[in-house]
Amino acid sequence: LKSSEPLLWRLHMQPAARALGMAAAVAPLTLHCHNILAHAWVDLVGDGGQKFFDGVEPHLLEPRGRWAKAFGVALACTPSVICFQEVGLAEARALWASEVAREYLVLGLIENAQTSGREPNGVCTLLRRGAMEPKYEHHALQLRGTTAASVVRCRRLGDTSAGRPQVRPLRSDVLVIHCHLDWGSEGEAQAAELQLWIDEECRKNQAAVIWCGDFNVGPAAPLLQALVAVGYSDAFGFKPEWASYCGARGKPHRLDYVLYKRPAQVAQQGTARSDFLGMSPDGHVSLGRHSLLGGFRDISDILEQVGSDHAPMQASFQF
Repeated sequence: LKSSEPLLWRLHMQPAARALGMAAAVAPLTLHCHNILAHAWVDLVGDGGQKFFDGVEPHLLEPRGRWAKAFGVALACTPSVICFQEVGLAEARALWASEVAREYLVLGLIENAQTSGREPNGVCTLLRRGAMEPKYEHHALQLRGTTAASVVRCRRLGDTSAGRPQVRPLRSDVLVIHCHLDWGSEGEAQAAELQLWIDEECRKNQAAVIWCGDFNVGPAAPLLQALVAVGYSDAFGFKPEWASYCGARGKPHRLDYVLYKRPAQVAQQGTARSDFLGMSPDGHVSLGRHSLLGGFRDISDILEQVGSDHAPMQASFQF
């Protein structure tokens, strides 16, 4: 991965509390969330994306190169959990054949029940071997009967300070949920359905909740405000200036979020230089100067860096 080192540094978000010199007794759960732009959408009309992505150099849309960038960034950042959206059959095949599959349990593609793409596509969750307990529950949901969501009940393995995890996992279960919601009122209805499912699952068996993905709305949207009202926070503070997406004909803006609900909280100390996010003891969330969020000019710029029209988001949580 030596060739990805400069890219990793550009994406690296230095945790604010690193300067405090605090050492974590228990390694936090680190989650990496990325909409990787399925080739099924790029090649929607069979032209390799040249009509829709007018003005973008063809080599930036070539799928194998894009996959290598997206998978390489995720692998280099060593998260505990990876949540990929816009995974088609082509991406799934490439993922299984990549180095990522050696390091992570690939829990499988959860396909959207309905799609206008050129092939089935959906979401995929991965758990890092040796970091996450290999015993887990995986639920495949179809929101409003159309859009896939992945829900994994899992546990982070114990103290890694000695260089290897304890056999005994942490006590806390974590529900890791990720989705790619539709635009507009349909997306709002999908989110409401998923929220009810999460609430019911937590009533049956208590768990910390981390809910991430492409919500297809801006930070001030009623959908997100409704989730804030019932206790959800965004690891990135719902800041609109931390743009995560750029369309073919638009300007960068925010569509992606990493939501969480207590007892989960953003970790107050970093564990590795690949952490994307830091929170100081006073609750101040900060990104390092190398952060990609809000740091790309246009779609060509972000495609060049991570192979997608979305930026990856990564945050560490403690319980």
